[in-house]
Amino acid sequence: MILEFILFLSLVLILRHWLRRPKGLPPGPRGLPIIGSGMAYYLNHVLDLRKKYGDIFMLNFFGMKFLYICDYKLIKEVLSRQELSNRPSIKGFHFMTDGSEAGVIMSNGQRWVNARRFLLRNLRDLGMGKSRLDEAIIHEAQFLIEDLKRYAGKPSKFPDSLNFAVLNVIWQMIASRRYDLYDKEVTDFMKITRTLQDDFLGFIIIESFPILKRILPRFVLDKIFRLEVLEQTVVAAKKIFGETIETRKAQMDVNHAENIIDEYLIQMDNKTEIAEFFSEGDLMRVSLDMFAAGFDSTSNMLLWIILYAAKYQDVQKRIQEQIDEVVPRGEFPTNQHKSQLSLLEAFIHEVLRMSSLVPFGVMHTPSEDTHIAGYLVPKGTFVFSMFGYVHMDPRYWESPEEFRIERFLDEEGKFISQKEGLAPFSIGKRSCLGESLARMEMSIFSAALFQNFTFSPPEGGEIDLDPENLAMIHPAPNQNILISVRN
Repeated sequence: MILEFILFLSLVLILRHWLRRPKGLPPGPRGLPIIGSGMAYYLNHVLDLRKKYGDIFMLNFFGMKFLYICDYKLIKEVLSRQELSNRPSIKGFHFMTDGSEAGVIMSNGQRWVNARRFLLRNLRDLGMGKSRLDEAIIHEAQFLIEDLKRYAGKPSKFPDSLNFAVLNVIWQMIASRRYDLYDKEVTDFMKITRTLQDDFLGFIIIESFPILKRILPRFVLDKIFRLEVLEQTVVAAKKIFGETIETRKAQMDVNHAENIIDEYLIQMDNKTEIAEFFSEGDLMRVSLDMFAAGFDSTSNMLLWIILYAAKYQDVQKRIQEQIDEVVPRGEFPTNQHKSQLSLLEAFIHEVLRMSSLVPFGVMHTPSEDTHIAGYLVPKGTFVFSMFGYVHMDPRYWESPEEFRIERFLDEEGKFISQKEGLAPFSIGKRSCLGESLARMEMSIFSAALFQNFTFSPPEGGEIDLDPENLAMIHPAPNQNILISVRN
C-alpha cells in the first residue's frame, strides 16, 4: 500500500510539473521535475530548438533559467536596455578575487561603469583606433613573419607566435612589456585557460551549486568539473599579473603614466572619483580581462582568416593582387592603406560572419523582472544573444551558407562597413570595448601576412572550417596548413 501511494504521489508530482507552467514565460520544452529541460550550449542544439519554438525561447536547468534570442532586431533592442546590462552573478567568474566582483567583463553597476570608462579613455590615449598604433602592430607583424618563415614549405599547425604577436600589442598598452615568442610561462597559462574553456559547462554547474564542492569527493570534482584546472588557473594568473603589477610599481613615474597599469595605480593612490572600486586585486582581474581578449579572441579571428584564405584560394589571390597594387614594394601595410584594401576588408567581415567566434554572445541577466517581446523574463535569467544564428539568418543574408565577400562590396567595389544582421563585437551598452583595436590588428596583421605568404591546404588535403567542439564559443580548428613565401 505504501509503495502504491509513493508511486501515485510521484505520478501526481510529475503531471503537476508538466501541466503547470508559470504564465507569461517564453515558450520552451517543459523538461523533467527538478532537472528541467537542460541547457543548450552548442549552436546546433539552439538551431533545432528555434525551428520548434521561434526566435525567443527558454530552457530550465536545475532551477536556472536560460533565455535564447535569435532575432537581430530584438537582440539590438534588448542589449540597449539598462535593466539588461548586467552579467550573471556567479562567484566563480571572479575566481581571482575569491568570489568578490572585479574586473570589467563580468562586473556590474557603477564598478563596471567606472572600469569601462577608465579603460576606454586610456586605450584611446594610448592609440587605440588611431594611426600612431600602426608602429606597434607592424613591429609585432615583423616578428611573426620571420617566425612563420621557419614553417614555410612543409605542412604544419599554425604556431603560437600568432598568439604572442597579438598579445604583445595590447600588453605593451597595459604594462609597457612584450613577451618573447614562445615564453614558457605565458604558453603554459594559455594552455590552462583553454582547458578551462573546454569545460565551461562543468564550471557553470559547480559554481552555481557550491554545495557540490562540499558533498562530492575531490577526484569527482577534478574529473567531472575540472576544479583542479580552475585552481591552477588562479595560481598562474596571480603569479603573472601580480609580478607585472609589482614591476610597474617599482619602475613607474607617478608624474608620467606610461601604460594602463601605471595610470590605474596613480588613480587608485589619489583616490579619484573613477577609482571608487579600484584595488590591486581588481587590477589583476582587469589585466586578466585584457590579456584574454588580447591573445584569445583576436588571435582566433586571425587564424579563422588564414583558414578561410587557404580554403578559398581564388579570393586570397585577388586580395594579394590588390595589396601589391596599393602597398609599395618593401613597405608594410598600415592603417592608412585600409580604405584602399576593399577586398581584404570585405573578406575579413565575411569571415567574421561565417565563423561567429562567440555565437551565444556574452551572457546578460535582467536586474529585475522584465518583459521581452511580451514575455515575462524573471530576474536572474541567463540571457543569450544568438549571433551565431543571426549571422546565418536568411532574413538578412541571401544564401547565408555560401562564403561570398561580395556581400560587403558595392557596385563600384568599395567596402560596405555597415550591414544589418552583423554584430561580431556584440552591440549595445556592453559591446566589446577593444573593438577598434581588434579591427586595426585584423586589418594590418592580415594584410602583412597575405603580402608575404600564400596559405593553402596540404597536398591532397582539405581545410576544415568546422569550429572546435567547445561550449558557447567557436575557436578556429588548428590543423595542418601549408605556408608558402611569396616572392
